[in-house]
Amino acid sequence: MDSQKLFDQYMQLISSGDSEQTYRLKSATGEGIMRRYNVSKGIYYIYSEIEKYYPGYQEQKRFINYIEIMYMVEGHVDFEMENRRYSSADTGDVCIFSSQLGARKCIVGNKGMRCISIVVCIDDAAGELNRLFKTDTFDKEKMYSGAMKADSCICFAATARLKSVFTEMMQLPDTYGDYYRKLLTYQVIIATMDIKGRKSGDHQYYCKDTESKVHKARKILGTEISENITIEGLAKSVNLNRTTLQRVFKQMYGLTIYEYRTQVRIQEAKNLILKNKYSITEIAGMCGYSNASKFSAVFRKYTGITPREY
Repeated sequence: MDSQKLFDQYMQLISSGDSEQTYRLKSATGEGIMRRYNVSKGIYYIYSEIEKYYPGYQEQKRFINYIEIMYMVEGHVDFEMENRRYSSADTGDVCIFSSQLGARKCIVGNKGMRCISIVVCIDDAAGELNRLFKTDTFDKEKMYSGAMKADSCICFAATARLKSVFTEMMQLPDTYGDYYRKLLTYQVIIATMDIKGRKSGDHQYYCKDTESKVHKARKILGTEISENITIEGLAKSVNLNRTTLQRVFKQMYGLTIYEYRTQVRIQEAKNLILKNKYSITEIAGMCGYSNASKFSAVFRKYTGITPREY
């Protein structure tokens, strides 16, 4: 079946159209709204604000090879895949799903979530990209082959480049906005095309209980930013062995606990600086640093500029 017709069918199953572009989730599917844009044949852009979501109709999407690239603009969500693998995403994360593996459960955080999804129907998209760039480089057999073979959705913190592109998508100008959206969408596709899931031989499976505890540890790091939590203390609070916590955390998120905590703190510092209500010393304390000079050094290391320059 043509990818456009199948995609239209799927949208009608999960939502009702308020207008040509705006859709509202049906009660059996969840609560929320979506805005959909056709970028080109086989490539779709969807902006969603969702309070609840109940995955269903997965079989409808398996008639074609597709990839969904989802960027979490704001919020938190936990996924349980059909093969019982678990993944989660927070603000600033990217998740890549394939048509080969659906989600059987989706738990959205209390404050809901806002996300951008780019759906790439590979058979059609390869032809469109070759036409656009006047090349034959894009091979539908190789595009996203790593993601198509992955045994779960691939989740990772967005790189600076990807974060910049998705931020631009949220701030499109009135003039030529649709063209900007198309160009930015193509950038995301090319930037994520070679991302691979972990090889089955390298992938270590963990029980639901262990993964849930690691998810909990991540939430603690993301909410108790001002606290100087030791790894031993974090492991104890989620009832996991320290070594297991460190190993599984790195496997699941691609960052060490220290790297993730620093990343969260720097992002919070940026938010506080932009409010223009606090001194650098106050922000340092609010983000868990004992003094302003240490905070400034870390901030500069991660951003390339000082807090005052930012």
